[in-house]
Amino acid sequence: MAFKFRLQRIYTVRRKEEETLKNELSKISEKIENVKNIIQQLTIEKKKIENNFLQKGLLSKRDLIELERGIRFYETEMEKYQKELQRLLEERENIRKNLLERMKERKMLEKLRERRLKEYQAEENLKERKRMDEVAERKFWWS
Repeated sequence: MAFKFRLQRIYTVRRKEEETLKNELSKISEKIENVKNIIQQLTIEKKKIENNFLQKGLLSKRDLIELERGIRFYETEMEKYQKELQRLLEERENIRKNLLERMKERKMLEKLRERRLKEYQAEENLKERKRMDEVAERKFWWS
C-alpha cells in the first residue's frame, strides 16, 4: 500500500495560493516602480518650468501667473501620484504579510507530511520484519 497524505489537497491549495500571492506581489512591485518613475518625471518637468522662467530674467504679470499655474499643476499631479504610491506600498505590505503566512502554513504541512511519511515507513518496515520472521519461522518448523 502506497503512502497517502490526508492533507494533500490542503497542501496543494496552499501552494497555489502562495504562487498567486507571489505573482500579485510582483505585479504590485512593478506598479510601484512605474508610479515612482512618473513622480520623478513630474519633478523633472516642474524643475524645467522653474528654470525656464528664471532664465528669462524680468517676468511680466502674465508670465508669473503662467509659472504659478504650471507649478501648481505639477504639484497637484505629484501629490496625486504620491497618494497612489502610498496606497500601493500599503497593498504590497498586506500581500507580503499574507504570503509569509501562506509560506509558514505550507512549511508546517510539509513537516507534517515528512513526519507522517516516516511513521508510515516505520510501520511498513515493522510489517516487513514480521512477515520475514513468519517466513523464517515457517521454514524452521517445516524443515
